[in-house]
Amino acid sequence: MSELLTVADVASVLKCSADAVVKRFAKLAGVIDLGKAETRNRRQYRVLRIPRAVVEKYLADKSGRPIQIQVPERAERRRKSAAWENRATLNLAKAGLQNGEKSKAVYLRIADHARMLALHVPESEWADFEWLDGDDV
Repeated sequence: MSELLTVADVASVLKCSADAVVKRFAKLAGVIDLGKAETRNRRQYRVLRIPRAVVEKYLADKSGRPIQIQVPERAERRRKSAAWENRATLNLAKAGLQNGEKSKAVYLRIADHARMLALHVPESEWADFEWLDGDDV
């Protein structure tokens, strides 16, 4: 079975809005609609799951040649929490331990990089971002 993609996944692949994805894929065979039907007092609520094969077939039909898509990794979503700093500290400590890191300077550099990303780079571009430190240049 083909991997099921969300509307947001397909929108990021096609570089278009979620509304455009819903309009293009809602009626295609193989697309799963988990939403609620329209009633007299309520408009239709759509939650689509679109198989990767359906997206690839759609693109192949449009381009006239076989297409394979690569879906960007989704960022892990976390709820707001009073204990978020503690969880972040534990995660950083675990990553440092797994990589055998003991240098205070490295932990400070990681914290500084995280702050710079959060303040100045859109989250959608974080995965493409690579730091060049003095040793790497």
